Amino acid sequence: MQKRVAPQLKTIVTPSMNSLKDIASDFNVSKKNINVINNGLDIDIFIPYKEIERNPFKLITTASADVALKGLDYSLKSLASLVNDFPEISLLVIGKMKKDGHTSRLIDELGIKDKVSFKTGLTKEEIAKEYASSSIAIVSSLYEGFGYPVIEAMSCEVPLIATDVSSIPELVGDYAKLIKPKDSKQISDAVIEILSDYENYKVIAENGRQHIIDKFNWPKITRQYEEVILRTIQNYKNVNF
Repeated sequence: MQKRVAPQLKTIVTPSMNSLKDIASDFNVSKKNINVINNGLDIDIFIPYKEIERNPFKLITTASADVALKGLDYSLKSLASLVNDFPEISLLVIGKMKKDGHTSRLIDELGIKDKVSFKTGLTKEEIAKEYASSSIAIVSSLYEGFGYPVIEAMSCEVPLIATDVSSIPELVGDYAKLIKPKDSKQISDAVIEILSDYENYKVIAENGRQHIIDKFNWPKITRQYEEVILRTIQNYKNVNF
């Protein structure tokens, strides 16, 4: 049904350039009918919380366990390879683990059950505080139409490792360590690099928050929607019936 309807729409709004390309290709829609307006973020909730002390060896990621596109397997395999050199390292997954599912079995196979924890049902503020107590955020997704975990981590000033796929590069700009997808070694190497030069990456993360404030604030996005809506109405009025 979407493939039948989409080409007939005169105005489509999507949150990333990557999604624009996918819509044009998959639904046979003219690119001139597609407008890119990023999603917004509650930048007053996703804040650094400077009063919270960072755990230097706490990694954090957001993933629905057993959803392959989130690439959680590669973060877990990376964690397993880091344990010997960093015995205190741990990974918090914002998400729910399926009982006796693929992720649960993988954690057992890797022998990292005591290094991984899951939290779900958190408020936005509680998620932001988990970021605030973490030293590095990882987004190992294989695809993101619009990667909210990316901009949430950046807004909280957490040094970020993210895969160089789909919408992620256009969201992060120069403020994250980009890696190839499906590569646990690159994740491990990036973690080691950031921990070895943390003060520098902390500055990058601070600049990254300003990037989020400038690009993903709701007033800016509201204005962009208003412009698209008004232009669409005007174009409709100008149609010669």
